[in-house]
Amino acid sequence: MTIKLFTLLQNFWMKPGITIFGAVLIFLIACNQQKTGTEEHKDDSDIPAAKTETVHHETVLTLNDGKKWKLDEPTRTNLQAIQKIFDESLKEPIPVYSTLASKLQESANKLVSECKMSGKDHDMLHAWLERFFSALMELKSAEPDKQETAYHTIEQLLKNFDSYFE
Repeated sequence: MTIKLFTLLQNFWMKPGITIFGAVLIFLIACNQQKTGTEEHKDDSDIPAAKTETVHHETVLTLNDGKKWKLDEPTRTNLQAIQKIFDESLKEPIPVYSTLASKLQESANKLVSECKMSGKDHDMLHAWLERFFSALMELKSAEPDKQETAYHTIEQLLKNFDSYFE
């Protein structure tokens, strides 16, 4: 009975959607960030296109009054590890998406578990991570078209990351 229960739980947590949902949930809990609901939402139209990325229709990734958002050391280190994993995949003639997705998920889980950020810097990081986790879920999918699109989305997210964060 114990082995069946263990196998059932293992299969449950190995599903990509549940894994990513769990990671996002842990991220939200670990960061202990609560939205106040009093933030003023800006329209995208008054922000230069080169410095704007709309995430899930409401969260807008912008600069901090023309400056980059600050990351704490564990977050910076974990994001550098994610970048390194992705850079290694660029050297492969044909990237193995499932292997890459597993490696990225492992690093993203570590980032989430070590997150101690709060405030507006955290909110902007979260806006970026929402897109990253969404693309990571697509990279884990079995559909080659979705995987390729997700791969390029992750590539762009990582290229643009340094434009917003230091």
